[in-house]
Amino acid sequence: MSRSQSGLGKLQRDWSNATDSSASSSADLIEWEPTQRTKKPEPSKDDKMQTANKRLLLIKQALASMNADAPASSSAANPLSKSAIADPNRPASKRPILQSDDGAPAKKRRELPPSWRDDGLSNSAFKGRDWSTSTNGTQKSSGTLPTPSSLASSTSTKPSQVAPIFLSQEQTHILKLVKDGCSVFYTGSAGAGKSVLLREIINAMRVKYSRSPEAVAITASTGIAACNIGGVTIHSFAGIGIGDGDVKQLMTKIRKNKKAAMRWAKVKVLIIDEVSMLDGDLFDKLAEIGCIIKKQTEPFGGIQLVVTGDFFQLPPVTKYGAAPVKFAFEAEHWTAAVQKTFNLTKVFRQKDQEFVNMLNEMRFGRLSQKSIAKFKSLSRNVVYEDGLGPTELFPRREDVERSNALRMQRLLNEEITYPAVDGGNSDPMTRDKMLANFMAPKELRLRVEAQVMLIKNIDETLVNGTMGRVIAFMHPTNLAESSSDIANGVGITGAIPKKSNVDTTKPWPQVEFSLANGKKRNMLVSPETWKIELQSGEVQASRIQFPLILAWAMSIHKSQGQTLERVKVDLNRIFEKGQAYVALSRATSLDGLQVLNFDPRKVNAHERVAVWSRTLETIAERS
Repeated sequence: MSRSQSGLGKLQRDWSNATDSSASSSADLIEWEPTQRTKKPEPSKDDKMQTANKRLLLIKQALASMNADAPASSSAANPLSKSAIADPNRPASKRPILQSDDGAPAKKRRELPPSWRDDGLSNSAFKGRDWSTSTNGTQKSSGTLPTPSSLASSTSTKPSQVAPIFLSQEQTHILKLVKDGCSVFYTGSAGAGKSVLLREIINAMRVKYSRSPEAVAITASTGIAACNIGGVTIHSFAGIGIGDGDVKQLMTKIRKNKKAAMRWAKVKVLIIDEVSMLDGDLFDKLAEIGCIIKKQTEPFGGIQLVVTGDFFQLPPVTKYGAAPVKFAFEAEHWTAAVQKTFNLTKVFRQKDQEFVNMLNEMRFGRLSQKSIAKFKSLSRNVVYEDGLGPTELFPRREDVERSNALRMQRLLNEEITYPAVDGGNSDPMTRDKMLANFMAPKELRLRVEAQVMLIKNIDETLVNGTMGRVIAFMHPTNLAESSSDIANGVGITGAIPKKSNVDTTKPWPQVEFSLANGKKRNMLVSPETWKIELQSGEVQASRIQFPLILAWAMSIHKSQGQTLERVKVDLNRIFEKGQAYVALSRATSLDGLQVLNFDPRKVNAHERVAVWSRTLETIAERS
């Protein structure tokens, strides 16, 4: 009989104590069958439920103990002290769990689902929050910022978030057309929600083409407008420089620029904001370039267009002595490229119907005697209870810089300068041109009592255009160490900084913001990032700076698209058609508007724009 070599099927056993070979060879072969593993009985359904209920009870007790104010030594207030996890005699496991300060594993911290956001447990609970008194009237005595768990139990106020967007019937109709692939142009008076709708369109197109992000090109006619919507200038996207030369010359430029040629080849939706400042001849050139690259006969090579802007506002910039301005709607290819044109009629910025009517008359350059008398009456000096003055709008940048500098010199406090941190992949000259259009300044100079404006949305009350006053400077690391600051309601506009990421040589500005509802918020302002980014993800220009500008004065050009609670305008300085309308329509109410040297002759509109605007369709006419 052959011997098994595995030792599993047969077992060779030697019962003797002999050491010689004969003894071992005489050993018997014993047949052996492996023992069968017996299955443990499955727990019953009742046993499973009982175990689950016990676990649920432990979790509830643990959460209750976190919210309780009883001392940790109390076993009643701290049921985890009796659990196996808290047992000091519990033998160490093979994988010891390193606990962080908040009790979660240091390296594998559990991510909470989005649905827990409203419990104050997400990171958004820290963004833009006021660290003020709790709902029961007692102040926090801790010298550190509250942890997420204590934050949830100490206040019932939900984290401040940007308010949800609700579109009007007009806006919803246009959004649906865009989603369906229609090329549209829409306009509307100042405050009609053009920018809000554009952001929703951009989001919808990004979702639609989520698998090919380069299919959606987000552009604008100016650098400021491009920065506001997170896009690039139409010139930068197209790779045409300043757009001089004929189509053949521009095509030569594009073919030499492989990235630009690839952008044209991949794009399916082209969004152009502030098309009112885009020259009509350039619009035609772009339409023909699209035909050539896409090898299609239709304008722009069949690319879906979404264009918006108000032709009653600032016109295209022309060189001195050049031919008269040509608007985009006067371009040869406009009618074929744009399938639908709409005029938004519902105004959101101004609630006073009298003011809305006055602005509409001004928009068309045809003021009634009643409106003229009302505008002249706005020359009175407006005094605000919180001590903040209006923002004066100037047509020239030099006047803005001079006005802000004079007001700063009157403040006898120490001045702190914050240089911006710039970056980007463009060549230095191109990048500098882009950065010059950013709202965030290259160098921000601040003093205590300086009047400032927020230039980025933080939450539903701290929005772009909110006015405030610098009241102090503070190192961000000190915010967590000063109990008095927490008690006084000092919040921080960004995430709580790590010490390694903070420039400890300079404190950050602490600003008391005046809100639209009459209340105030005291916030430590943290740096933010602005960038111009191609649809491929390439960042052409970026800037890290505090989201503040001096707000005693601002240029009319930079104010375009802004909503301001307090505005002062001297019409003696107005020299361009549309400037008066842009400046005065920034205001939200007549009470917050001061107009000096009002002259109806300064209020005029391009007649060609007025005639063309009557051809626009409104959604109300369709219903």
